[in-house]
Amino acid sequence: MTWASAAYKRGPHYVNPVGVSASCGQCHIPYESSRATPTEYVKLLLFKADRGAKDFWNESHKTIATEEEWEKRRPQLRTTFESYLTSHNYITCRGCHRLDSFGGPRSQMKALIHKDVVQSDGFDCLQCHRNVGHVYGQSQTQNETKTGGWYTEEQATTGGKAYAQSCAPCHGMNLEGGAGPALKGSSWQQLYAGAKLLTAWGEIKGPMAQYAGTTFTAKQSLDLLAYLLQQNGLPSGKEPLADTRELSETIPSK
Repeated sequence: MTWASAAYKRGPHYVNPVGVSASCGQCHIPYESSRATPTEYVKLLLFKADRGAKDFWNESHKTIATEEEWEKRRPQLRTTFESYLTSHNYITCRGCHRLDSFGGPRSQMKALIHKDVVQSDGFDCLQCHRNVGHVYGQSQTQNETKTGGWYTEEQATTGGKAYAQSCAPCHGMNLEGGAGPALKGSSWQQLYAGAKLLTAWGEIKGPMAQYAGTTFTAKQSLDLLAYLLQQNGLPSGKEPLADTRELSETIPSK
């Protein structure tokens, strides 16, 4: 499908620093990207037969013939696929990404951020990685939210208190740096300008918390991120940073 394919080619599963692209089948077909057992292989064949028949029917009958029809159907199709991933414990994601295999100096951050995930019985990959498959243009509502602010003043105040307690010993009370780098001005720009909010949030929840000898909940790390955004001149708004699935905005450069 033209519009889905174009969105896929804008996503990190098609172009990424590693240079390895994930195919449509690896994300949408269970056991396609893993070494299947005989039973799993039978399930794989049955799944392909079912989806192949449905794809043939929809293509031959042009059930989605225009981009307008696609945009109308896309939310429901996305919900259906995300429900499948959740009910099957993200089986296609885990075909390539084995969290228990993280190791080595280049994977320390991944291991820290996913520590709680690895130790749990279930997965929620979409909690953080919501737009890894297809990247569509921002909606008007998303742009208005960004223009209207990045966090709330109350959230930044809460984050400032947490910063003073846990982060200031390394980064300085005024974010001027110390044992750790400065988190304001040109240093902040070098570290995070052009990066996604998710990147900065991951640093806070993972390595920064470890170096501080503590742990941060998702909310605490979001509050800290709000404080850092405030101190670096990004405007506040009416909505707080409250969902790790909504951290795909890019931190602007000045």
